[in-house]
Amino acid sequence: MTKASQEKEQPKSSLQRRIIMAFALGLVLVVLPLGSWIYLRDGLQWRKDAKAELGSYGKIRGAYIIYPDGIKENQLAESVCVIHNFGENPELTKENQQIIDTNKRLYDQFGKTSDGIPRPFFKIVMIFEGGSTEFRSEIQKIPSIDYATWVRSGGLGSWGTILDNGYEKYRVEKDAKKHEYVYALAGPDGQIRCFYNALNEKQVERMVQQVALMIPNLK
Repeated sequence: MTKASQEKEQPKSSLQRRIIMAFALGLVLVVLPLGSWIYLRDGLQWRKDAKAELGSYGKIRGAYIIYPDGIKENQLAESVCVIHNFGENPELTKENQQIIDTNKRLYDQFGKTSDGIPRPFFKIVMIFEGGSTEFRSEIQKIPSIDYATWVRSGGLGSWGTILDNGYEKYRVEKDAKKHEYVYALAGPDGQIRCFYNALNEKQVERMVQQVALMIPNLK
């Protein structure tokens, strides 16, 4: 290459470097911050939308345990609770099996902290009295059924009234279709915040998202 050719190439190379540097600078100063802002904006809007769906549909009752020393403790106090009423003498139907399987998935996701210890302020509440041998056997097979996360409760009369009244208010407010199998989600204050079709995967997914928003210091 002649000296004259080198002199022609140098300005061309310098121009290319300036273009590349300008592009990189624009990427750092404009494109990436804009992408981050859009991501944060969408995330913030998602949280606002999720919270806006929550209402107030009555307070749940307690589920008490009495220790040998006579101390009485409400297992649901200050906890985010996912609640399903299986009713009286439930059978192990395909619907009930699906709900039990969903409960297991909920436990896998929220039942323990990242340190592997039971999460103190999340409860899966299963309401039933009696039940077929197959149903009760399936309940007993749930992993860690004796952990504090799992709460089995009777009291069908009071629970039924609370959940039925809350669900009716929810349906009227949301103009929602009635479903036979539902979850109720209650916040740490004991107030029912939302209802979901327990057999609809999209609604269960939405419930999971809203549980994550409500659990304090989720990690």
